[in-house]
Amino acid sequence: MPKVLFNESQKQNIIMEDKILALPSVSVIIPTYNRASFLPGAIQSILNQSFKNIEIIIVDDGSTDDTKTAIEPFNERILYIPIEHGGQAHARNVGMKAAQGKYIAFLDSDDTYLPYKLETQVSFMEEHPEVGMVYSDISVSYENGSFDEFNLHNYVYREKGWHYQDLFSVQGEFFSNTAGNNVQYYTGNIFLHTLMGLIIPSPTILFPKKILEVVGLQNETYRLAEEYDFVVRICKHFQVAFINIPTYVYRHHPGQTSYFFVKGRLQDRKEILQWIETFSVMVNAVLDWGYKDKQFYKNNNTLIDSRLAEIYRTIGLKWLQFGDGKKARESFKRALYFDHLKIKYIVYCFLCYLPGFIFRVAKKLKDRLSLLKEAFHNRTEMSVMNQTVE
Repeated sequence: MPKVLFNESQKQNIIMEDKILALPSVSVIIPTYNRASFLPGAIQSILNQSFKNIEIIIVDDGSTDDTKTAIEPFNERILYIPIEHGGQAHARNVGMKAAQGKYIAFLDSDDTYLPYKLETQVSFMEEHPEVGMVYSDISVSYENGSFDEFNLHNYVYREKGWHYQDLFSVQGEFFSNTAGNNVQYYTGNIFLHTLMGLIIPSPTILFPKKILEVVGLQNETYRLAEEYDFVVRICKHFQVAFINIPTYVYRHHPGQTSYFFVKGRLQDRKEILQWIETFSVMVNAVLDWGYKDKQFYKNNNTLIDSRLAEIYRTIGLKWLQFGDGKKARESFKRALYFDHLKIKYIVYCFLCYLPGFIFRVAKKLKDRLSLLKEAFHNRTEMSVMNQTVE
């Protein structure tokens, strides 16, 4: 038999392919509820991964549409678990209990992975066993066809004035074969920063299944922001890592349940209540894992008190927007308890005695003016760009 000769590039590709095949398995959990039109695309994005040692678990949270029919072409590649409707936290917990992989990742049924997500994250985790979770930046796909890369960097962190080196104690680079370039990474203890805001896009995370023995499953009493509480617990117990590359595409569309990236539009009364519920979970997470930890609170009381006051103020403003002055007043009093030097909280308490419709009208007017201002700013930027091109 003649010898088969390989050039150096082919040898490197073979080495990388062998390395990928040798990596441990990942269980990707997709909770779904009436997302039949989106779900096949989500599954296909997993099958398109350069990493192949994958277990796909679909937890159908009591869908009433044709979800089961929509996934029939994938039946040989998935584990399908139908359950009664119990919410996303319950669905993810069912999936995590069933998972056989060394690592666990989540995918919302209306979103997609970029092809290098799992290979990049698993390779990193194998080289950094001291890390309990890795997350990444995220891209957003809008209905109008526009695409926004590095959403975390461009909006979330920039809004807070944070840089990655402010959060993490260690930084470095590693080569991602399928991404085709060197990728920056950061590692460290970011528990305090996680309490300060939504800085981790939870759908991007990947973690070893064994850490569930320490952090537990997701809190099923939370219908919204349950992933935030889960991520906070991971950050409390483990160092985490961030890789500075988008690995996940968030699909922005009507009817979505996530509010991580929804900005710049008016909200109806149902959405206001959902925002209140979301911020209530956030305040509970700060209370449970930061404030009630006596030693941690002693070392960080100024920041934690400020954060609690900020969230209670936001909840109070939402109750005012909804038209419930009594509940708004209760929230502002709690804000005052944690930050008694803020005069504006006293002013907010007095606003609670005004008829609810007055505040709602004023808030709608303010929101519309903000939208007009944003539209004017966008048109101005576009005009400047056009003049530059000309």
